[in-house]
Amino acid sequence: MGCLKKLCGFIVFISIIYVFFAFGGFSFVKNKYTEYTSPTREVIVEEEKDFGNLENISDNYILSRSLNFFGYRKLNAYYFPKKQRITILDLNESNILTNQDFENGNLEKKLEEFSSKWTTSPIFPVNNIKITHRGKIKAGDKKISYAEFEANVKMIPFFKAKGTVAIYETQNKENFIQKIKKNSTTTPKLVISAKFPTGYDYSVTKNFISELRFN
Repeated sequence: MGCLKKLCGFIVFISIIYVFFAFGGFSFVKNKYTEYTSPTREVIVEEEKDFGNLENISDNYILSRSLNFFGYRKLNAYYFPKKQRITILDLNESNILTNQDFENGNLEKKLEEFSSKWTTSPIFPVNNIKITHRGKIKAGDKKISYAEFEANVKMIPFFKAKGTVAIYETQNKENFIQKIKKNSTTTPKLVISAKFPTGYDYSVTKNFISELRFN
């Protein structure tokens, strides 16, 4: 009897999968995914204001967004002329990285710890990180801490990556919990950009950051 139930359940499952694909279910899901991740620039500027005011970002940067990645929201910018990608990650209320880490000498250690959280992820797959330069970028009325680095690429021996990280804080749009508590949440946003083995242009990332506004 138990085997019969399992067989019936399996048949029902296969039937559902068949109906899903036969009646365009895959295309529907794919279209919905594309609508969310790659809407018009106007939609991203309006709906992702808590990453900053994106209106001044050059059209050379193609903006997109990702589904929540292990609870971390992602905004992406692809600089087409140099084929270079920039990611802004909302770190929520965590202390993974803070603005103080860019000032107190702990940045390399904190970046190594951050990288180890994403062992199987393409977000920051590097180690043996060496900070080569640090400073601040003026973006409207804010000065944003940033650092340039070199690092080894995980899983690919002898390959080096160059990149930039930066951090700033903005107030997030209200969610249901915040409305109940009647408060708002300010969270750190981490900017990450890197490329290997050659061709990384530091100015592409710095120019992008300088075009952010916070009004």
